Amino acid sequence: MQIKYQAIILGGGQKAGSMLFPLCQDYSKSLLPICNKPMILYQLDLLETAGFGPQDILILLTKNHQAVADLVQRRAEIFYVSEDSESGSALLEAHEKIKKDFILLSCDSMIGANILDLLDFHYSKKATITCLIKEEDLDKKQGRAPISCNLDESFDIMFIGSDQSLLHITSQEDDDQVNLQVSRNVLLSCQSVQIMTNLFDTHVYVCQYEVLELFQKLSKQELEIQNWRLEFLPYIIKHQKNVNLLNLMSKKEQGLFNERKQQQFSIKVFITQDYARRLNNIKDYQQANYESMIKGNKGISLYQTVQDFQIQNQYPQDARISPDTVIGEGTRIGNKVTIQRSIIGKNCTIGDHVKISNSIIMKNVVINSNCIIQHCILSNESAVGHATELNKCNLGTLASVEPNQKLVDECIIR
Repeated sequence: MQIKYQAIILGGGQKAGSMLFPLCQDYSKSLLPICNKPMILYQLDLLETAGFGPQDILILLTKNHQAVADLVQRRAEIFYVSEDSESGSALLEAHEKIKKDFILLSCDSMIGANILDLLDFHYSKKATITCLIKEEDLDKKQGRAPISCNLDESFDIMFIGSDQSLLHITSQEDDDQVNLQVSRNVLLSCQSVQIMTNLFDTHVYVCQYEVLELFQKLSKQELEIQNWRLEFLPYIIKHQKNVNLLNLMSKKEQGLFNERKQQQFSIKVFITQDYARRLNNIKDYQQANYESMIKGNKGISLYQTVQDFQIQNQYPQDARISPDTVIGEGTRIGNKVTIQRSIIGKNCTIGDHVKISNSIIMKNVVINSNCIIQHCILSNESAVGHATELNKCNLGTLASVEPNQKLVDECIIR
């Protein structure tokens, strides 16, 4: 099957992992594991299932993320961008590599929705940009979001027209005091408008090729638009009914736009209730890992049972490991160990009488005897000393904790 689109994955720049500190201190966000599988591989699996081949996928990386390039080099084309590139400026640097309409994904977007349905919707609506939007089910009796939602942040607020046009978006990143302003022309373009507050922008967008030309023009003006999501998208939503936007494009791109029989820009929303989550903070990263252990979850393609582990590894019969735990190959477990609802990476060493619950342990981690680990994330090659108790702590790569410590809510780096 020939794909009519390119897939562009933003692989994460210098600032990309700031909300995941210390997990990304010495580690690319793209490589953070979900159920012991690097995050970016889920996106490649998703695209390949939809028919995208290596020639159709372009990953934008900075040169300090060479480990990502080594992992995916046979499954996608790599383009290196400047170290300080924002999402939009990275696209502009790679514009010569983008040859046709494209789907843009952030490396921290975990998507279970059918990509082909999204592309078909975009084509049928003749949309300039289509945003993939996740709808959360609300508990109608309680009037609030379910526990799986990110409750410490507000939902995105969206004005959606009767023709599925996106007329306004106020994102989680916006200031709480921002005024909701929608132009009169935009409101009058639809028969009715619905204000929805239970939606999340997944940061997945399908775009017509000429959007790049417009982005390039706007970035050179006084607006200095560099960030795709926070600057360009709100601007284009606000002015989508303004025919003067066409004047910013070259005659070549205007011709292509007119061939599509469009007189103005059109921003549409494709709303899904399938699995979708952005993993740009610690809480959502933890939640995605726990969700990955649910057998049959649409969003996660990898599931390993305790029985699989028993076949691959021999561990003491007195170890107590719950069925909702995943353990990587090569991991050694001591006597009388208890592990509940946790993910243990490859080649870890867990000493005698250790208790681990609701935690993510990455690869090559050493946990010495008599430790208690609860609600923690231990990054690659970190170490915990004998008889230490950690609760809600995050350890960066190569970080270590001395023996006989009792720590709560600590962020520990090497």
